[in-house]
Amino acid sequence: MKSSRAHLDYYSLVDEWRAVLRQPLSREVKQAECIAALRNFIDCIARKRVRGTNRPLRFYADMLVLQQLLRPGLTMDELSEVAIWPAYRLVNDWLEDHSLSHRKPP
Repeated sequence: MKSSRAHLDYYSLVDEWRAVLRQPLSREVKQAECIAALRNFIDCIARKRVRGTNRPLRFYADMLVLQQLLRPGLTMDELSEVAIWPAYRLVNDWLEDHSLSHRKPP
């Protein structure tokens, strides 16, 4: 996930989130739809790494890039509350759970 490509892919995800937010759905359904879009986005990233070398480390690096892209701003509009903050927390939690510093030596 090269940086410029990552930004383009991320903006496509944000566009998808905005499309969900325009729908007449409850806040909970909107949030579930946005999280589903995030999961699909991450699945695409993972599939791109299937044939590469050092897949776990490269995927971890992809998640670090995604964490930076998701870093929420100070504004609390519907997009931030329903999509960006929950997505950021999920990615951040995943990174903490898979942190290289938590790995035990073999």
